[in-house]
Amino acid sequence: MCEKDLRDLVVFVLTETPSLPWIQVLNKFKIEKVLLLYVAGLDPALFHLNLKSPDAHKSAQWTERAKKLGGPVTEFGHLRDYCGCEEVSVVMAAGDKFRIFSPTNTLLNVPLSNSEKVKRDNERKNQKAVKSVKPENYMMSLEEMRESEFPIPRYLDPKNVPQELGKDWIETPKLEKKTLTPPPKVMIALDCEMCRTEDGLELTRVTLIDLKGNNILDELVKPEKPILDYLTQYSGMTATRLEGVTTRLADVQKKLQGIIDYNTILVGHSLENDMRVLKLTHPFIIDTSLIYHHTRGPPYRPGLKWLAQKWLQRTIQDNSERGHDSAEDALACMDLIILKLSKPPAFGEYTQEQESLFSRLARFNIPRTSALIDSDAFAGQSATKVIKTNSDKEVVDALPGAIKDHSFVWARLRDIEINHGKAPTQQQQLSSTEGQGQEVSAATNVDTGRASKISSADKVQATEDEIREGIRSVDESLKYIFEALPSRTAVILTSGQGDHREVSRMQLKQKKFMELFKTKNLSEIPEEEWFLEEDEKKLEAAVEVAKSGVCFLTIKQ
Repeated sequence: MCEKDLRDLVVFVLTETPSLPWIQVLNKFKIEKVLLLYVAGLDPALFHLNLKSPDAHKSAQWTERAKKLGGPVTEFGHLRDYCGCEEVSVVMAAGDKFRIFSPTNTLLNVPLSNSEKVKRDNERKNQKAVKSVKPENYMMSLEEMRESEFPIPRYLDPKNVPQELGKDWIETPKLEKKTLTPPPKVMIALDCEMCRTEDGLELTRVTLIDLKGNNILDELVKPEKPILDYLTQYSGMTATRLEGVTTRLADVQKKLQGIIDYNTILVGHSLENDMRVLKLTHPFIIDTSLIYHHTRGPPYRPGLKWLAQKWLQRTIQDNSERGHDSAEDALACMDLIILKLSKPPAFGEYTQEQESLFSRLARFNIPRTSALIDSDAFAGQSATKVIKTNSDKEVVDALPGAIKDHSFVWARLRDIEINHGKAPTQQQQLSSTEGQGQEVSAATNVDTGRASKISSADKVQATEDEIREGIRSVDESLKYIFEALPSRTAVILTSGQGDHREVSRMQLKQKKFMELFKTKNLSEIPEEEWFLEEDEKKLEAAVEVAKSGVCFLTIKQ
């Protein structure tokens, strides 16, 4: 069984599509709702499944194995007794020999139907017929700003003003319309560099570039709170560079108010973070991560470095020691929008022969509404309702209302992710940087929670007690979720993939070797840093293991 089989099962149950060859669903029209529950951290090893067995592809009774072999899996009680998930199956993630593709992308996107392909082809032909395009055509909509979590001016969305927009925020004032033809809007590119303090990310540099590529503002900024991490590899900031800087955020905000007005369009790349550290709300945004596409299509976003190389034939962000340069990045953004405006509207976009699962269900003869409950709300752009959560408890609390109101619900539980590693402690991180010439503040706070953004390669093994605690938490959540489900709800519970840590470590080693090999002979590279044919075989084997997740299928009677 593979991930696309689970995705196709959702479509089959909720729409009129041909039967699936791998499963028989009796009286499918009596099933009224489907819950797809994504629980990363579960894997075949946890359930004592032997992937090398000739029967590995078959469903297996896991409870007897758990009693016989023990381990953390014995903490699952409600999964077996209350939820009725007695059989577990191995599910394979998509990918190639050396990579695993995103499980969420596979599960939440479906191939286009022939009729939808024809419709999109016609739309592209109509786009090519457009004679002129203005910057306004590429501005983000209010809905797009919400989805990307931009701070939004109060006058655009007066009913949903976040409490965080306090007195220290500034807002571009709305210009009263006095003429039938308002003055043309002017584009200004913006980019910021940031550091980390106890309050989170704070501004250390801001750059504004005009249409001709001139710097109209370039200021170093002293954060309000003591700096915990200069984030030098990204920001280029160091203690030496900020020495003697007295400019504060409030000083920058005054200058911004003298430059940016209601006739300004701000241009940048993933600008939501820049706007937050500037504590600035503005109604007109062009985001190069949206007007240009990732090669795999939405919801993926392209990186600015890749866009500059691909479309401008320009190398930026090429020095990890020096970090990024906000002037360089802002100029790249301005040149990208200028290039986009000189081409047909579809320039820089990649046509994908797929669509969101949420969109596919909504297009059914009897439209199926949907909800996404997740800490990563970006994946649910096309869902009828998106509920962003910060804990498994919030998922459990939100799910009863969502499943009551919608035909399909995607939800993610994360407390068992610790089975596939956790963020290192502060002491572990400090130890790992000794002898590497890296400057790490002793006050650095290392994120050890569910929101940790560190690579799988850097995660450390959790203790068995921690894993057991995570399983108990998820098991308890499953009990409350199943309790709240209405009758005739089909449940698909999957982990998507297995433990990705070894794959990430080997991919990182491969990347480092390839970088070294560009400038050095093999004999000049230390043997421990080599990545040769034998290593490729190990990576291939690690990928095959990590592709294997688990899946449970059941129906709430």
